[in-house]
Parts: sequence; C-alpha cells; structure tokens
Amino acid sequence: MKEYLKAQNKINESVIENVFSSDELHRFSISDSRWTENRKKKLRQKPVKKGEIYQFEFGKNYIPEMSYEHRGLVTGIKQKLLYVLPIFSYNPLKHLDVYHPVDYPESHSDLFLLKSSEFSFISHDSLLKLNDIRTVSINRILYRQSGRIPPDSDTYKAFLKQCVHQETNAFFDLI
Repeated sequence: MKEYLKAQNKINESVIENVFSSDELHRFSISDSRWTENRKKKLRQKPVKKGEIYQFEFGKNYIPEMSYEHRGLVTGIKQKLLYVLPIFSYNPLKHLDVYHPVDYPESHSDLFLLKSSEFSFISHDSLLKLNDIRTVSINRILYRQSGRIPPDSDTYKAFLKQCVHQETNAFFDLI
C-alpha cells in the first residue's frame, strides 16, 4: 500500500507540474479506469479472427511504444492472447519513410501505408506499425471495427513479408 500511495503522489505531482498535456492526462485516466473495471472481467467469448481490425486499449507505455486507445490488426490468436499490429494515422509531413507495395516498394520502413483509397473501412490514410507487434489479452478489445484484411490477400502477404524483413534485420543488428 505504501508503494502504491508513493506512486500516486508522483503522478499527482506530475499533474500539478503540467508534465502531461490535457489530452494525455485524459487518455491516461480513461486507460486506468478501463483497467480497473475490466482486469478481473470474464474473458471475452466472441470469436476473433485473424485479419480483423479492432479498437484496442493498449494501456500506458513508454515512448515510442503504442499507448492508450488505437486500432489494431489481429495477426494471430493463441487461446485468449492476440498478436496485434497497431494502426495509427498517417501524417506525410511526419512519416517521411513508409512502405507501400505499389507507391514505395523500395522502402525498408517499418511503417506500412494503408491507403484509404484501397480500404473502404478507413476514412484516412493510416499506418501499420510493423515493429510494434503486441501480444495482448482478448479483453483489451474495446469493439470491432468494420474492416478486415483477409489473410490470403496480397496486402496481408505484403505487410507480413515486410514485417519479416524488419525482424530479420533487427536480429542481424544484434549479431
């Protein structure tokens, strides 16, 4: 209890010192509330399929990890754990190097461009964050998005190939 109160005091001091933007503080609070309400909830029983897109609560994480509420693409399922690639908004001024099998096939970026013109379920261009695959509880799902990228599609195969390329390079960087 003592450590918990100490941690809460540090958070309160950070809030008073304006360490967090109001948006991050809002997202931080929602994330904590969801965790408190759902941490012991019975596991979701609805089936989840590879290739489906859901809205997830990724929780609080360190930069540059994906945090809080974002879309994600399910790439694998192991009992009640999901392997998820986070999806976030594309900003061409900020994300200068992205991979796209047609527009940017020579790129070795870990950001895979999902163009809204190619996917009716997204309203604006988005990115799959290939180097940030997550293993998450099925209970992190907030709701199902309307989209799906079929695992047998060329797009799914293209981002998997790019993802493997990223992981292979990361492995060889360690050697």
